[in-house]
Amino acid sequence: MTLTYNKSLALLKVHLADYRPQLERAIAAIQTLENADPNSEEFSQALADLHVASTVLEPYSEGMREAIDQFTEDRPDEE
Repeated sequence: MTLTYNKSLALLKVHLADYRPQLERAIAAIQTLENADPNSEEFSQALADLHVASTVLEPYSEGMREAIDQFTEDRPDEE
C-alpha cells in the first residue's frame, strides 16, 4: 500500500510539474486578454497562446486525473 501510494504521489508530482508552466502561460494570456485592445496584435497573440496552452494542458489534466484516481483504486475496500 505504501509503495503504491508513493508511486501515485510521485506520478502526480510529475504531471503537476509539467502542467504548472502551461497553466501559468494560460493565466498570463488571460490577463493580456483582459487588458489589451481587442484589435491589437497583442490580443491576437494572447488568444493564440491561450489556444496552445489549453491544447497542451488537456493531456496533462488527464494524467493528473489518472494519478489522483490511483489513490482510490489502490486502497483496499474499507468495510
